[in-house]
Amino acid sequence: MALVAIVAGLVTVSGRSAQAGDPNGVAAGLNQLFLHDACTGEYPPQPDTCIHKQLLEKVVTIGGKAGVVHDVRLRIRGLFEPTTIRDGETPDEAHPYYQVGGTVRARDWSSWHIEVSNPKQTYWLNHYPRVGHIIYREDFEATIPMAAGATVTVRVVDGNDRQIDNAEPDKADRMQIIEGVTNTPLDGQMLRLDVVRVTTR
Repeated sequence: MALVAIVAGLVTVSGRSAQAGDPNGVAAGLNQLFLHDACTGEYPPQPDTCIHKQLLEKVVTIGGKAGVVHDVRLRIRGLFEPTTIRDGETPDEAHPYYQVGGTVRARDWSSWHIEVSNPKQTYWLNHYPRVGHIIYREDFEATIPMAAGATVTVRVVDGNDRQIDNAEPDKADRMQIIEGVTNTPLDGQMLRLDVVRVTTR
């Protein structure tokens, strides 16, 4: 049975069952993790945006034997607005929006990322050359090292109280879904993680 604790907007997820690529359940809390940055109100000055919470996060603790580092391969799918990251690295040229390290340059735009406490690193998911009123659809895989006992925080943070809204019907980039996850278009923005496999170093 999954255990979910919510304290001041912080969600901790544990106890999810393992899947084929993670037979020991090391990263079970990350499997099928869904983070939905929902709209909480209208923003009339910019009708294709909406009011939202400026911080959402889910926190997972990695299992396994103390001292062991696991390579966790994730399938990462999302519907995001763009931000820009300064001084990050691009481990996969085919997916330049995925950055390792660096800092947020465009703080008034939503920054979707995965933060690992050990080995300590931040993995940014929506880095683009410029910001704009666009919803980007992403679907890619990435391998992230995570030590047993590490805290993994899946987070979206925004410097202002509005976001680009996927649920606006009059724009070509809106009303998108994540196949097999959202059967109908949802408002706001969203992220889905699935564990593909876990290997031990």
